[in-house]
Amino acid sequence: MKVVRLSPVLFVAILAGLSACEKSTAVVPTLLTDSTLAADVATTSGDALAAGIENMIGNELAGSLSNLEASPMSNLTTSAPTVVRTRTCFDANGVAVANCLPLTSVRKIVTHVTVDGSRSRTDTVKGNTRTFTGAVHRISNDTVVRNFNAATTPVEVSRTHSDLTTAHDTTTFTEGDVTRVVRESAIDSVKAVTFALPHLTNPFPISGSIARVDTVSMILTKGTHTESRQAVRTMRVTFPPDAQGNVVLTINGKTCNLNLVTHAVTGCL
Repeated sequence: MKVVRLSPVLFVAILAGLSACEKSTAVVPTLLTDSTLAADVATTSGDALAAGIENMIGNELAGSLSNLEASPMSNLTTSAPTVVRTRTCFDANGVAVANCLPLTSVRKIVTHVTVDGSRSRTDTVKGNTRTFTGAVHRISNDTVVRNFNAATTPVEVSRTHSDLTTAHDTTTFTEGDVTRVVRESAIDSVKAVTFALPHLTNPFPISGSIARVDTVSMILTKGTHTESRQAVRTMRVTFPPDAQGNVVLTINGKTCNLNLVTHAVTGCL
C-alpha cells in the first residue's frame, strides 16, 4: 500500500478550504418572516382603510351635505395632510348641476381627491414597543349617491359611496434595534359603502366593503445585516362594525381587528 504524506502547509490549506465551504453554506435565520410582513402590512393598510372612511365623510362635508356636524369620524385625521378636492354634481337624470346648486336637485356627487401627508404612531406588539412613521400619497375618485325615501316630500335616508383609490405610501417601522422600511403601491376598491342618516346616531357604515390589493417591498436592517422581500397581499373589510367601530380586517386569510376611530389593528390570528 502506498502512503501519501501531506506537508503541514498543504494540510492547513485543505482545512482552511473546508472551513470556508462550511461558512458559505451556513443558513442565516431570516428575520423578515411572513408573520412580520403580515403584521406590518396589516398596520399600514388598516390605517389607510380607516382614513378612507374619514375621507368619505370629508367629501360629504366639502359637498355641503347636512347631518355631518356630530359625526365622530369627521375630524380624526391627526397627520394634517394636504387634501385637494374637486367635485362634479349630477341630478336624478344624470345631468350635471352647475356649481352643485341648488343642492336640493343634486342626487350624485363625484369628488376627485388627492391626499399628501404623513402619519406616525407608537404601539405594542407582543410586548415590544413599535413605532412607525411615513409619507402617504393617495388619489381617490369618490362617488356618493344620495338615497331618498318614497314620501310625498322625499327625505334623504342614506348615502352610498363607491370609489377606486390608489396609494403610494412609504412607512418606516422601528422596533428595538430593527428597522423595516415598507414601500406600498395599493388599489382600494370601495363597493357600496353606505351611511344611514342622521350621522349623529349612525357614525359608521351600515353596509358595503373595501378590498385592497397591496404590492409591498420591504427592507429590514439590524446592525450590518439586511434583508429584503417583495410580496402582494389582499385585504378586505366588510361593514357594519360594532358600536365602538371595530370591524374584521382579513389579510390573505388571517383575521385582525381594525378600529375605525383609533385606526389600531390588533388581535391578528
